[in-house]
Amino acid sequence: MRRKEQQIERRVREIERKHRRKAARERFRRVLHRALPAAVLLTVMTALGLLLYFRSRPRRAGEAACVPDALNIYVLDVGQGDAVLLECQGHAALIDAGDYTQGGRVVSAMHSLGITHLDYAVNSHPHADHIGGMQTVLRRVPAGMLILPDFPAALTPTVPSYLHALETAEQQGIPVRHAQCREKLPLGGAEIELLCTDNSGFTDLNDCSLGCRVTFGGFSFFCAGDLGAEGEAAMLSAGLIEPVTVLKVSHHGSSTSGTEAFLAAAAPQFAVISVGAPNDYGHPAPACLARLRAAGCNVYRTDLDGTVHLAADGSRVTVFTDVSFE
Repeated sequence: MRRKEQQIERRVREIERKHRRKAARERFRRVLHRALPAAVLLTVMTALGLLLYFRSRPRRAGEAACVPDALNIYVLDVGQGDAVLLECQGHAALIDAGDYTQGGRVVSAMHSLGITHLDYAVNSHPHADHIGGMQTVLRRVPAGMLILPDFPAALTPTVPSYLHALETAEQQGIPVRHAQCREKLPLGGAEIELLCTDNSGFTDLNDCSLGCRVTFGGFSFFCAGDLGAEGEAAMLSAGLIEPVTVLKVSHHGSSTSGTEAFLAAAAPQFAVISVGAPNDYGHPAPACLARLRAAGCNVYRTDLDGTVHLAADGSRVTVFTDVSFE
């Protein structure tokens, strides 16, 4: 009799455990049913938030990247020389390429940014610290054309770097032509306007420097190689200088560049000086720096700030310094 009672008790306990498990599963199902829409929504919102964060977060110093759907301007640190790389919506252009020793560095910067083709390679003027690296660039990166400034025959350089750039362009099948003043070149959603004057009367090749005004929405950028006081005055007289957001200061901030009249017309908010440290020329000159400060410019220098990246969305510009392409 006792054994039978024990069997009944065991059976009752099994039934109770079964019902408890079933009740627990039912409670979990009801809770999950109520919470599932909120959980799905939370998961989607979290994923979207992470996506937006990684797309829009401020870039850390030294992290090289092109900001999507923006005009990206890199004033490359090429020592005592000039090299300005432009990228906009998958299109790219290069204005100058430093001296011969810097050509590989310019190419590495482009490759780090995923740039494998140049719409335009532009030389502001054929001095070695602006055109020397161009032969390396044109040999390793296809370009749609090479654009040169016009200058008097008497000022034609005989230095190897100029001749080698022309020879490389010919070997690579890259068309070479002189700039036409006020010519506008599309670069994605941006535009490059070539600015020049009648250079026939100049005796200094620096003053023959080709000006490039780059616009993207309400943002604008101006650079003109090694333009000096006479070249700046000629551009002012021709009405070629308009207010800009950013000025790449001519001639590495020499004492004869960035005159008061020129800065008054350009009215830049930011100024970038491409200059090596140390250099034998005393660039940037204290007088030039004083004029930039008096004009209210925020000044960046490649000798102090490394490569400077300007990312313009059409209305605002963000400045990154010490950009590395390692």
